[in-house]
Amino acid sequence: MTEGDRRNLITTHQEVKRIRRRTLSAIINQLHGFDAHEEFSDLLEEVRKKYGVTRIGLFDIDLILWDFKNGLPLALLEVKSRYQLSESDGYAVFDEPQYTFLEDLSNYLGVPAYYIVKTKVKWLVWKVEKGLAVRRELTDGRKVVLLPLEKARRFNSGGMVHKFITKELLGR
Repeated sequence: MTEGDRRNLITTHQEVKRIRRRTLSAIINQLHGFDAHEEFSDLLEEVRKKYGVTRIGLFDIDLILWDFKNGLPLALLEVKSRYQLSESDGYAVFDEPQYTFLEDLSNYLGVPAYYIVKTKVKWLVWKVEKGLAVRRELTDGRKVVLLPLEKARRFNSGGMVHKFITKELLGR
């Protein structure tokens, strides 16, 4: 697509309105999805209280890289934006139960798991593995893991495509 093609992509008020409606519809669908997740989480909490169930947790995985040919997962990916990244004294701070879940599931399935953060100008990638995370309990009782920023692999978009995704995840 040339620069001229991009300028002429949206040429009518009707096309702009159609794109606006589709965008708003996608946002509303996402919000309804968040609402359903929250409500299901509340139901799980009710089960914990009423029936004394304490050995379960509810987690999501952002993305699973899947090999359709072999019918197997290739990698588990937890993707964050720069707005979700908390930093403290040279460490990125993440939720400890989620990290432990990814660590355990990765070991169980025998596939790698990664934390991936999109910053303003680059991608930060940590492979989830034993010994990388420093676990801490905060004064409010929350548990977090600290991942050393110095251990994050840094990629621009081209590096993500050619080095990380193509070579490491797909093994090509």
